[in-house]
Amino acid sequence: MSSVKVLFSGAVEGDWAALFKKVDGVNKKNGPFEALFCAGQFFGPGDDSLDPSDALVKYVTGESAVPVPTYFIGGFGAGANAILEALPASKAPLKYLGRSGVTSVHGLNVAFLDGVYHHATFTGKGEDAAAAGKGPACPYYTPDDVALLKAQLKALEGEVDVLLTCEWPRGLTTGLQGALPEGYRPATSGSSVVAELVALARPRYHIAGGEALHCARPPFSHKDLGAGIRVTRFVGLAPMAHPGKAKSLHALGLAPASTLEPEALSAAPEGCTPSPFDLKQAKREADEMAADPNFSRWQQSGAKKPRRDAPAQAQPIAGKPDVPRDPWQTVVVKNLPWAATEEELETFFGQAGKVINIWRGTNPRDGRVQHFTHVQFSTREAAERALQTLHNCDFKGRQVHVEPSTAGTAGTGRGREGAEGGGGGAGKPVDGCWFCLGSVAADTELVASVGDELYVALDKGPITPEHVLVVPIDHHPASVALAPSAFAEMERYLSALRAMYASLGRELVGFERHLSLRNKGGNHCHINVIGVPPAAGRRAAEAFKSAAAKAGYQLELLPPPTRGSGPEELRQQLERAVGGCDAEYFIAILPDGSRLVRPLMRGERWPMALGREVLADLAGAPERASWKACALKPEEEAARAERFKTLFGPYELQPGEGGQ
Repeated sequence: MSSVKVLFSGAVEGDWAALFKKVDGVNKKNGPFEALFCAGQFFGPGDDSLDPSDALVKYVTGESAVPVPTYFIGGFGAGANAILEALPASKAPLKYLGRSGVTSVHGLNVAFLDGVYHHATFTGKGEDAAAAGKGPACPYYTPDDVALLKAQLKALEGEVDVLLTCEWPRGLTTGLQGALPEGYRPATSGSSVVAELVALARPRYHIAGGEALHCARPPFSHKDLGAGIRVTRFVGLAPMAHPGKAKSLHALGLAPASTLEPEALSAAPEGCTPSPFDLKQAKREADEMAADPNFSRWQQSGAKKPRRDAPAQAQPIAGKPDVPRDPWQTVVVKNLPWAATEEELETFFGQAGKVINIWRGTNPRDGRVQHFTHVQFSTREAAERALQTLHNCDFKGRQVHVEPSTAGTAGTGRGREGAEGGGGGAGKPVDGCWFCLGSVAADTELVASVGDELYVALDKGPITPEHVLVVPIDHHPASVALAPSAFAEMERYLSALRAMYASLGRELVGFERHLSLRNKGGNHCHINVIGVPPAAGRRAAEAFKSAAAKAGYQLELLPPPTRGSGPEELRQQLERAVGGCDAEYFIAILPDGSRLVRPLMRGERWPMALGREVLADLAGAPERASWKACALKPEEEAARAERFKTLFGPYELQPGEGGQ
């Protein structure tokens, strides 16, 4: 049998249109391909029980074409339940492989495990263990799922050509020399369960999603079990919507193992390394031998192995619920020894000032204890001293890393070095982004004004007829990351809108929410602005503070810019307040130009609808808090846009003066 041409993709995350458009192009240029296999989350973020979007339904019904027969795992996310239920009756070439098992596709033996590791689900421990792991769309695999796959692997007559998983195997880089893939964390990335499956399946190819990066590891060989060695090639694929355009699609011409000679299956290619999982096992055995000088004596005599204390395990720290969590008084600490007690942590960090709270959470995705710990001081000055004096200091034999509590929360990866100077880099248009003017997804008919670097567009779900968005033309994640000229133009647009609202007897109120988004190339900065009656404007600050307090957050007031200060001073002030260009945050804009600010620490989840709910309340239209309830017909949108252009005309920025 000749080679089978197949494609593999990383996490699709619900953007099927982008996937199939890309696959169609590759298929026309380099095909035809027999199959497309998708590893990683196939559906978008959201609850499994949500109604699927019309765009997804069209692929199931056949209204939209699937260019290559597609087989996927990652069957969880928004709309998954309904789609998975409908697929068996569909004639579309789209198939969910299932929870776990081994199947044959064009002569290729394909093993698969859907879902990711979740401690409570897999161990049956924890309050949410009973509810987790239920149903075909559950994001977590169970011991039963793994046991079924192991049984089928042991019963399989022949080789595994491809193993598909939603996670990388833990310990993948063991034994490798040189730099590791950027963003890869050997101690926490991947799953030991998947590593065990790789060692058992000995697949020719292991294709995995689950990490926001691409990696093609050098081939590695498994031990000879009587029929020669077996070699695995691992390919980790990035999500389709990776902001940096990391590789998310991989093509292979693969002859089924059943058609190959035994010599071909056991041939070791150039650069092949020993299996990292065999190396880890050998290291464990060597450590055990070295730890007990009497090892050979008790092993050979049949005596009971002496008991050794188990290594310290990571444990969550709840923290004090009665202490409000203040990001400006808090630092994040990494590389702490797990055996360190709260008292020891308090003593060590007490060198910088009084410690009032310590907490370490769990990852909501898999239930594992997070690799960082929050330490909160009684003052901001103490937190600053900790950053300056305790970073890279030795604590119980480890060099601890102390960072601002907001550093890196937006996923830009710039860390401490990128937190200074601001200004951001040049943003490039991102295909599929609703706000990039160069994207086909942008609603250009709603654009009311275009400047040098920013534009004003009417909100698609308006709270009031004059509800608009101030947006960078290119793809920039946050206002504090804008270049000085772009930020200055943003301030000029806000000033012009403030004057326009004043002519209507209203006052400007707005907000910006910068949260890390994985799809559509990441967050594209946009500032919501409306005009409200003066009485509502006077209570705007209290309305934002009250809504934030109900969600468990405190907002800090930054006074309006002083007379004579420039926009760059304001941008730098905001950047310092939120914790840097790579921090997540919420900013409310008040009628007098002052801001209410809240940077978000790792693990904090800001309510997505909070800003819009406050604006709707101030506008006297709380029923319009959901933008979906405010959508207009295309002809209504066009008429509204023309009315706003006429209204804004006298305040329009003149060409070339936007960034002055």
